Parts: sequence; structure tokens; C-alpha cells
Amino acid sequence: MAIPAAWTAFALVDSKNQENSFEINIPYALSYLAYEEFSGEVPGMKTLQKEYEEKYGEVNYIPPVKPTFWSFRIMVGAGMLMIFTSFLGLLLNFYKKLESSQLYLKGMVWLISFPFIANSAGWIMTEIGRQPWTVFGLMTTSASVSPNVSKASLLFSFLSFTAIYTVLAALLVYLFVREIKKGSEHSAHEDKDVTVDPFDQGAYL
Repeated sequence: MAIPAAWTAFALVDSKNQENSFEINIPYALSYLAYEEFSGEVPGMKTLQKEYEEKYGEVNYIPPVKPTFWSFRIMVGAGMLMIFTSFLGLLLNFYKKLESSQLYLKGMVWLISFPFIANSAGWIMTEIGRQPWTVFGLMTTSASVSPNVSKASLLFSFLSFTAIYTVLAALLVYLFVREIKKGSEHSAHEDKDVTVDPFDQGAYL
């Protein structure tokens, strides 16, 4: 009989001994995530390791557990926080309290970084969690290394992209700050200055 699997919400992972020294589990949750029902057994990493050794050969098929475990929870936590604050903003706007909620508005400034955090954590989980595979069951990452790409080429590409994105980020911050300093009254004044001649046919094109 299949044993329903619990989802570990929090754990102190001991990678050396391959166990959790402390964990908080939600019963049946992992079975539901895997099968969309509260039943069904989910094999563990050690079980999968033995199956993959028999099928693909004796290689370590368990990815780095800590980065995979925590990057997933950072991604989901950031996403849930953004959803919650979005609904809170809609609620405040419904009751006409959004503009006067200084704590909420100040918090939203810090929340600007959360989409980037969630996106980065998701990619970290994906890239680390798929190890040692590039294409599951067909090609490992060790077999995917291109012999024609030198260390110098990689370093040049990395530094070039870093420099370009640093300049773009600085330009973005500069433009944001410049527009914010103008204030909302500046935008309202510009809108009032725009006039349209009703007899100018080009105004309707």
C-alpha cells in the first residue's frame, strides 16, 4: 500500500549524514503536489539513487540538497508575499486608504526587488536541481562541456555582460530618480498643457 508523502516546509539539512536534524512537515502535501490527490507514494532521493544506478550506471545522481531546497522555498515565499501584498493593495484601494497607507507604500518600495529574487532563486533551483543531467537520462553536464570554449572566452563574455548590465542598471536608477523628484504635480501640469485642435484632422490619426 502506497504511503502518502508529507511536504517538508522547513528543515535543517545535514548533507554529510544525508538526513534532517530538524524538520517541519505538512502531511499528504507532497503527494498532492505530485499527483493532485492526497494519496500516492513519492520515492526519496536514496531510492531514486539506487534505481538510477541500475539504469544509467554508478554516478552520484543526488544534486546539492541545501541550495535546491532553500532556493525553491525562497522562490515560493517571494511569490506568495507578492500575491498577498497585491491583494492587500487592492483592498486598501477599495476602501480609499491606499494613498494614506504610508507603511504599505514604503514596504512596496522594498518589494520592487522581490520579482528579481524569485526569478533568480527559481533559476538556481532549476540549474542546481537538475544535476548531474543536461538532458535527463541522455546527457550529463560533464559530457556537455564544450572543448572549443576557452576560459578566456568565458571570462570575456562574463565581464562584458556584467559591464553592460551594470551600465543599464545605473541608467535605469538615474531615470527613475529623476522622474520621481519631479513629483506627481509635474505630470499633472504636463497633461494640462497638452491641447488638441478638434479641426486638425491629423489629431485623430
